Amino acid sequence: MVKEVSQKKTNFTLYDYYEVIIKYKKYIFSITLSVFLVTVVLYFFIIDPVYLSTTTVKSMSKSGGLAGMLSASGLSGLGDVSDLAGGGTGATELALYDNILNSRRCLEETIIKFGLMEENNDKYMQDAIKNFRENILEISKDKTAGTMLIGVFDKNPQRAKDIVDFLVLQLNKINTEISVQNAKNNREFLEGRFNQIKANLKQAEDSLKTYQDKYGLAPDVTVKAALQTELQLEGSVKSEEIKLELLHKILSPDQNEIILQEARINAMKKKLDEIKNSGDEETTLKLKGSPGIVMNFMRLARDVEIQNKIMIFILPIFEQAKIDEKKETPMILVMDQPFVPERKTKPKRITMIFLFTIAGFVLSYSLFFAKDKIKELFEEHK
Repeated sequence: MVKEVSQKKTNFTLYDYYEVIIKYKKYIFSITLSVFLVTVVLYFFIIDPVYLSTTTVKSMSKSGGLAGMLSASGLSGLGDVSDLAGGGTGATELALYDNILNSRRCLEETIIKFGLMEENNDKYMQDAIKNFRENILEISKDKTAGTMLIGVFDKNPQRAKDIVDFLVLQLNKINTEISVQNAKNNREFLEGRFNQIKANLKQAEDSLKTYQDKYGLAPDVTVKAALQTELQLEGSVKSEEIKLELLHKILSPDQNEIILQEARINAMKKKLDEIKNSGDEETTLKLKGSPGIVMNFMRLARDVEIQNKIMIFILPIFEQAKIDEKKETPMILVMDQPFVPERKTKPKRITMIFLFTIAGFVLSYSLFFAKDKIKELFEEHK
């Protein structure tokens, strides 16, 4: 029976809720009013308004690093490699800006310059940096447009604008230092490759010169000339042999014309044999060993040509790297200059007062409702 009564009393009706309001309206109203008044005093007279100053920045730099240099050198066949070598634009560049602005170096210099550590009663710089990241600095990125909004919350509108100005300067300064260091690394790498290529080119040129000193300036041309001479000599020998046959039919073998003709033919055959079989390096026209000689010459000439092409390719990139290393121009474009805010950003006074007042009413009502029902439950069990 007692269990049934308890179960019945836990099923509250609208009248039960209304009854609590009527019974304790004076207390509930007093507590709610007190919360309202305290909140009004707190947000209008104690808590200082906070202002937000913002700026929008965009990078003016093109693809940096080796990828940018490769693109500038005309290697369009490589496709979009700007994000592979530390240069990059778009999301990658915005991520770098975000990291710079949130870096300890950037925030520490900002905190010291504007005395934020003392004002916020931060005991350690680490706490001041954490507070700045979480409560003062606001960053939002538009990856499609490649822009970044940098905002700063502060009780002093003029100081909010000054801090944003300083952050942009820091962003430009640190980003430029990173770019210069990256260019220096690229220059040192390319300088090593350039010196190696220059040494390889000199070695290839020396080898070709030595070979030309031994076999002539153009062994392939010499071989062509030897072949042409051989063909001409063979044709002449055949012609002179036919002439000799005719002479044999007309004259006796001991005639001077026949003897001279035979001597002429023998001399031509001797010359032809020298061209075919001579290996004497002093002989200009020779065919013995010619395929190997020509092949070696072509290989040496090819090596020189390859090293020349590599040199032509890397030289402008190397020069560009040297220029980039000395270049310290700002690479951040400020699209919207920081401004002194005229209206506070937070706190939202009316919203907060309304929320706290509602919360005060709900909590006070819940307290008296629970008190009343617990009291009734004890009375029923007596």
